Amino acid sequence: MSKSTYSILIGILGASVIMAGVFAGVSLLNPGWLSAAFNRTPVRPNVVVVPNQNYTPNPGVFATVPPPAVVWSTPLPTAENGVCGGPEQMTIALLGVDDREGNYAKPTRTDAIKLLNVRFTDKSAALFSIPRDLYMPQPNLEEVGITQDRINTAYLYGEVYGVPGGGSEQLKQTIELNFGIRVHRYVMVNFGAFVNFVDALGGIDIYVPTAISDPTFPLPDDSGVFLFEVPAGEVHMDGLTALRYARTRHQDDDYHRILRQQEVLMAIRDKVLSPAVIPQIPALLSALNGLARTDLTPEEIASLACIGPQIDRQAIDAYAITGEYVIPWTTPTGGRVSIPNREAIGPLVSGFLGQ
Repeated sequence: MSKSTYSILIGILGASVIMAGVFAGVSLLNPGWLSAAFNRTPVRPNVVVVPNQNYTPNPGVFATVPPPAVVWSTPLPTAENGVCGGPEQMTIALLGVDDREGNYAKPTRTDAIKLLNVRFTDKSAALFSIPRDLYMPQPNLEEVGITQDRINTAYLYGEVYGVPGGGSEQLKQTIELNFGIRVHRYVMVNFGAFVNFVDALGGIDIYVPTAISDPTFPLPDDSGVFLFEVPAGEVHMDGLTALRYARTRHQDDDYHRILRQQEVLMAIRDKVLSPAVIPQIPALLSALNGLARTDLTPEEIASLACIGPQIDRQAIDAYAITGEYVIPWTTPTGGRVSIPNREAIGPLVSGFLGQ
């Protein structure tokens, strides 16, 4: 096993960042936030969002106008040698891809996009879920005739068109341009990594608030569909079941799927930090061998592994761009996308950054 893979998994065992990093798959990732997620209510109930239903976005104009009125300051990490030797804050992009072979040299869309903000100073963290169909400006691509597209294409374009730093840098810059969030590092995982890791944990326990019945869930080889069902209540899931639970959306929509992903992440976090996981370290190390990619340094992973167990579950906030924060739109080519309501999203970004 490579040194980098070993380092990644050490971080997984101790840090909430890697509990999210193991989250994989296409179309999958406040005190009391989890119960709020179960009830499918906004994570900031004191924020009333009233989208303008009469607004018709002009994509050509949208691409050339900087992010409007709301200005988000980005607190960059400045305090070195602080708690666990980490900075004040670190934001990591957690990317899931539909790849079962671990071939990260192949350009791909990142259909699961989540950000994790780890705050070393006050020992807290936050998750921010971004829907894959969010339609927004992208930098660096004017020469190839691209000014905007779905956010899940940013990594793909960075790889295909040779953006300096590749796909991960293109995605980081796209997120900063549109949300004012500086993304410092990324972790990318795939279906195989997720399934193997959850199975190595011995499965996870999730409370399912509403029974799932999806008659059109795709077969692994995309040769057809089958009926995927999960009963309501407390359910013990193996890796494959957890992956399917995080991917299903035909019963509701992408936004409910985002909330299910957060439930899965927290279940993984709880299992990873349980005493029973210690004897499983060899199996965990094997589970992700060659199936993860990251630009985290060994020193950064050591800091995350140190701070992770010190972050209480109650100190992990969850934010998600759901239907209340977007304006549905159809592109000239017939694509169904979502235009971000920036003023509505502003408070979510501020909360995510701990402002």
